[in-house]
Amino acid sequence: MEKLKNLFKQFKPFNIKDKKCLSNLSEGYISSLISYEYIVKNKTIFLVLPNINLAQTYYDNISMLVGSENVVFYPADELLTSILSLGLESFKIERIFTRGELIKNSKKIVILNQASAMRKTLGLEKWKKAILKFKPRVNYDFKYLSERLVNYGYKKEYTVIKQGEFSIRGSIIDVFPLGSETPYRLDFFDTELEKIKIYDPKTQISIGEVNEFILLPMSELFYDDLLKGEVVKRMEEYLLKEKLTGEVKDTFNKDIDSIYEKLNLEELEHYMGFFSNETIFDFSNDKEIYFLDINLMKHNEKRMLEDLYKYNEEKYLSSNMPFYVSLDNLLNNQYVELKTLKEEEDNSYSIYARDQVRYQGNDNAFINTLDNETYIISIHQESRYLKLIDSLNLKDIKYYLNPNKIVKNSINILYPSNYLGFSLYNDKVHFINESDIYDFKARKHHIKYQSVISETVKVSDVNELSVGDYVVHYDYGIGLYKGIKTMELSDIKRDYIHIAYQGTDYLYIPVDQIDLILKYSSREGHKPTITKLGTNQWANTKKRIKNKLSDLSDRLLNLYASREEAVGFNFLKDEEMHQEFSSYFEYEETPDQKKAIEVVKEDMESNKVMDRLICGDVGYGKTEVALRASFKAVFSNKQVLYLVPTTVLARQHYHTYKKRFDPFGITVEMLSRFTTPKEQKEILDKLSKGYVDIVIGTHRVLSNDVKFKDLGLLIIDEEQRFGVEQKERIKEMKINVDTLSLSATPIPRTLQMSLVGLKDLSMIETPPLNRYPIQTYIIKRHNAIIKEAILREIARGGQVFYLYNRVYDMPLIEKRLQKLVPEARITHAHGKMNRDDLENTISLFIEGEYDVLVSTTIIETGIDIPNTNTLIIHDADRLGLSQLYQIRGRVGRSDKIAYAYLMYDENKLLKDDAKKRLKTIKDFQELGSGFKIAMRDLAIRGAGDLLGEEQSGFIDSVGLETYLRMLEEVINEKKGIKVDKSVIDDEVILSERHISKEYISNDDVRLEIHKRISKINNVNDLNNLQIELEDRFGKLDDELIEYMYEKLFRKLSAKLGVEKVYKTKTDLTLQMSVKRSKNVDGEKLFEAISQVDSKIKLSYLHERVYITLVFDNEKTHYLYQMIEYLSLIT
Repeated sequence: MEKLKNLFKQFKPFNIKDKKCLSNLSEGYISSLISYEYIVKNKTIFLVLPNINLAQTYYDNISMLVGSENVVFYPADELLTSILSLGLESFKIERIFTRGELIKNSKKIVILNQASAMRKTLGLEKWKKAILKFKPRVNYDFKYLSERLVNYGYKKEYTVIKQGEFSIRGSIIDVFPLGSETPYRLDFFDTELEKIKIYDPKTQISIGEVNEFILLPMSELFYDDLLKGEVVKRMEEYLLKEKLTGEVKDTFNKDIDSIYEKLNLEELEHYMGFFSNETIFDFSNDKEIYFLDINLMKHNEKRMLEDLYKYNEEKYLSSNMPFYVSLDNLLNNQYVELKTLKEEEDNSYSIYARDQVRYQGNDNAFINTLDNETYIISIHQESRYLKLIDSLNLKDIKYYLNPNKIVKNSINILYPSNYLGFSLYNDKVHFINESDIYDFKARKHHIKYQSVISETVKVSDVNELSVGDYVVHYDYGIGLYKGIKTMELSDIKRDYIHIAYQGTDYLYIPVDQIDLILKYSSREGHKPTITKLGTNQWANTKKRIKNKLSDLSDRLLNLYASREEAVGFNFLKDEEMHQEFSSYFEYEETPDQKKAIEVVKEDMESNKVMDRLICGDVGYGKTEVALRASFKAVFSNKQVLYLVPTTVLARQHYHTYKKRFDPFGITVEMLSRFTTPKEQKEILDKLSKGYVDIVIGTHRVLSNDVKFKDLGLLIIDEEQRFGVEQKERIKEMKINVDTLSLSATPIPRTLQMSLVGLKDLSMIETPPLNRYPIQTYIIKRHNAIIKEAILREIARGGQVFYLYNRVYDMPLIEKRLQKLVPEARITHAHGKMNRDDLENTISLFIEGEYDVLVSTTIIETGIDIPNTNTLIIHDADRLGLSQLYQIRGRVGRSDKIAYAYLMYDENKLLKDDAKKRLKTIKDFQELGSGFKIAMRDLAIRGAGDLLGEEQSGFIDSVGLETYLRMLEEVINEKKGIKVDKSVIDDEVILSERHISKEYISNDDVRLEIHKRISKINNVNDLNNLQIELEDRFGKLDDELIEYMYEKLFRKLSAKLGVEKVYKTKTDLTLQMSVKRSKNVDGEKLFEAISQVDSKIKLSYLHERVYITLVFDNEKTHYLYQMIEYLSLIT
C-alpha cells in the first residue's frame, strides 16, 4: 500500500484537500482516489454507489488495489424486496460481518449501495453487547448459551457444516460463526471450557486449537425484554396515530404479537425503524463519506417510493411506516460528492479523468499512440511484461522501470503491479493496465464477492439414507428404510436396519451387513415396485439385467481393446508459445480445470489414441480445456474439428475461438446453415488444402464432402444430442484421431470407478473464482417485483430470461410484460417453433437485440449467455428439482451478481412437495438435500448418456447404485478379476454391535458411523476413527471400541482364509480353510509369534491350520491381542 501512496501523491488530481464535489471522473480514477484517501488519512471510508452492480464493481476494483482484507461490503436489496422480507441471506451475512469489523475499530473501506446506506440498523452499543467471547478455563452456562445462540439467529443441528449452525452433544458444543473459515468445537468439563478446537466441516475432524474466538449474531434483529417493551409501545402508538383499519391493521397487530413472542423475526426486519434510527455510518466516529452521482440516487429514491406506494395500495401495507432513512437525512452527514460528469452551473472541481482506450491485443497500435506525455504502465504478468519490453526495444523507444520515481513526459513501466487504467487529460498523465493493451482481464488476486461466506462444503455422500427412503438389499430386493432398531438377544445388544417390504413383510438386517444395502436412486418422481419376499420376483429382475449387462460389458471391453491396439500421433510438447496462449485466459484456472488440461496434454503427447470425456457444469471451464488442446494440435501442424449440436453453439464457440486464435495467426472457420453456399465451398476447399486450422460446425461437418488435409483432433460437445447416423459417422472418425468429448451432465462416481481403464474421464467440479452465488427468491408473483427485476437488469446492460412453459398463451405473457415494462425489447422462443426461427431468435438475443427472452425450458440445455443474469420463472412450482437446478444454472455465468426469482400464483395454495422443492432450490448455495436429489436425477441421465439410452429402464428397475454394482461385477468377471467373497461363520458373537443413543442420538449419524466401522480395513483406519469419534462425540465406551475391533478382526480373518471361529473362556481359535491352509506361509506365522507378547499356538489337523490365542488372566482384551498378530500375517 505504501507503493500506491508514493505513486499517486506525485499527481495533483489526488491531492483534493477540502474539495466537496469532484466531477468528470472515471471508474479507474474513483477507485484509485478512494484507495489513496484511505491510505493517507487512515480513516474508515464509506463509498456509497447508486446500485448494487456498481457497488460490486468498486468492491472488486478497490480490493485489488489495497487488498481485500481492507475492504468490506455492506449490500442490501432494493427497498421493495427488503420490505417483502425477501432480503438475501448472503447480503445479510455480509452486512453483519461488516458491522463486526467496524465494532473492532478496524479502519476499513466500506462499499455500500444506496439501498443499504438508507437501511436502518440496531445501534453500535447493542451490537457490542451482542458479541459472545469464548476463552478456555472460563465457566459458561450451557442453557444460557443455547438460548442466546437461538435468539441470535443460529440454527440447532446435529451436525454442523455451514455458517449459522450450532449443536450440543453431551459436553461438546459445535458452532460455525459468521465470518469464520472453519467451525469451532468447544470441549467442556462440566461448565468449564477446557479446549477450543477448529475442525474441518467436511470430515468433522479437529485440525487445530485456538485460545479464543468471538461470535457475532446471525440475525440483524435481536433485543432484550426492555427494548421489546419500548418497541411494542411505539408500534401500538403508531397504530392509533395512523388510524390503521382492515387488513393493514390485522397484519400489523399480528406482527406486534410476533415481535412480543420473538417469532419469525427474519420476516419482520422491515419494522427496524421502531427499534432504531441509526445507520451503518453511526458505527464509525473517525470516517469520511463519499457519494457517487447523488442526482441518480434521487431518481432511484423517487422510483423506489412509487413502487412502494403501488405495492401498498394492493397489498395492505402502511406507506408511512419508517422503513428507511431518506436520502436527504443521509446527506446531513459531512460528505464528498463524486460525479462522473460535470453539469451546467455546477461548482464542482473537474478532474477530467477518462477510462482508457482498449487496444485489443495490438501492442503496436498502442505504441504508435505514445507521444510526449506521462505514461504509467502497470503489468502483472511476466509474459506481458517481456512482450511489451521487446516491442519497445524493437522501436528503440526509451522507458523507465523505477516504481519509486515516475519520470514525467516519459514511459514508466511498473512490474509487477496491478493498478487500474485511466487518463488525466488536464495533466497529460495516463495510467494504463496491461488489460487495456492486451484486451483481457488482468488477473485479480482471488477476490471473492463472498468475503465472509465460507465455500460450500461438497456433499460427502449423495446416497445418505433417511427414514422413508427406498433401499435395495442386494439379495432381497427393494424395500422402505424404517430406521435403526436396537434389539437385545441373549443379553447382547445389536443394532439392526429395519426394512419394510410388500404387504406386512419386513427384515431386520444386522448393521455389520450394511454393505449389502444400497440407496435406491432413479429419475425424480419415479416410484419403484416394492419387492414381495419369498418369491422369485427379485432374482428374475437381477438375472434379466445381468444378461443385458453382459452385452454392454462386451461392447465396452471390445471398445477398450481396439483403443489399446490403435496407434496415435505424438503431439509436440509444450513450448513458450503455449504459455503465451494460456496467458490469454481471462480467469484463474480452477484445480480441476488445471488437472483436466494436464491429462489431456499427456494423452496427446502419448502414442495412444486419446478418447477422453470431460464432464463439468456449464460455465465451469470445459471450453478452455478444448482451446488448449486445439492450440496443441495446431502447433503440431494438425487440423481440429469442433463438433456442436446447434448453430447457436457453433456461433458462440466460433467467436470464442476467433478471439483467442487470431493473435497467433491461426485460421478458424465455421460451417453451419448460417454459412452461405459460396462461403461453404471456399472453406471446404481451404480445409482440404490445409489452409484452415480449426473448423467449428454442426452436423454439416459430418457430410462426405468435408475432407481434411490432416485431421489430428476431434472435439465433440454434448455427443448424446446427436442422432444415430451422426453418432455412427463420429465413431468412424474417432478410430485414429485423438478425441475430446465435453458434457455438462454429471457422471455418477461409482460409474467412474467401474469404467477405470475403459473410458478416460475428467471431472471439473470446482466452480470458477469470482462466480457469485445466484441470489434466489421464492415469491408470490407480483407485477411490481417483476418490473423491478427487469428494470434493474436492463439498467446494468444485462438481459433477462422469463421462463413460461406453456406454448399456447406465450404471446399473451409477452404482451403483458411489454405493457408492464414498455422500454424493454421482448421476444419469445419455444421448442415448437421451426428450427431456423428458433435459432435466429436465440442468436438475436445473444447479440443483444432483445432485453427479455420469454422461453420454455429449452433454455435448460447448453446455451451460454453470460450477459443474462436475471431469471424469472413464472410457475416455479410446476418444475422438477433437477429442471429447476439446470435452468437456474443459465444465469450467474459471469462475474456479475445473478438473480433467480422462483414465482408462483399468489392465489394458489402450494402443495407440500412443491414448497419443499422451491425451498431446497433456494438452499442450493448450501448444497442440501435438494442438491442431492437433483444431482442424483442428473447422474442417472449421465449414466444413460454414457452407457446408452436403453439402459435407463434397467436403472429404474433396480436403482442406480445396484445397477452400477452389477455392472462392476460383470466387468470384473469378464476381466477375470476375482473378488474375495469369503465370509466367516457369524455364530460366535465377540462384541455388542451397537452404538448407544446416549452417545449418538441422531439415527442418520449413527448409521453413518456404522458404515464407517464397516469400512475399517487396518489398525490405522481403526485408530483414526477412534480419534475422530472422541473428537466429535466425546469419550468412547469399551463396547463401541470392541465393536470396531471385532469388525477389523473379521476382515483380517477373512483375508487370511479363516472359515470358523471358536471361543471359550480362556482362548480364541481360528480355523483356516483347507485350500488356504495348503498355501499359507508357515514360516511367517511362526515368525510373527516372536513379535507379539500374547500366547499364540499353531496347530495342524485334518489338513487345516488352527491359530489359538490363550488369554487367561490377560489385562488386554483378546480381540486387541489377536488383531496385533493378524496384522503381521495378513
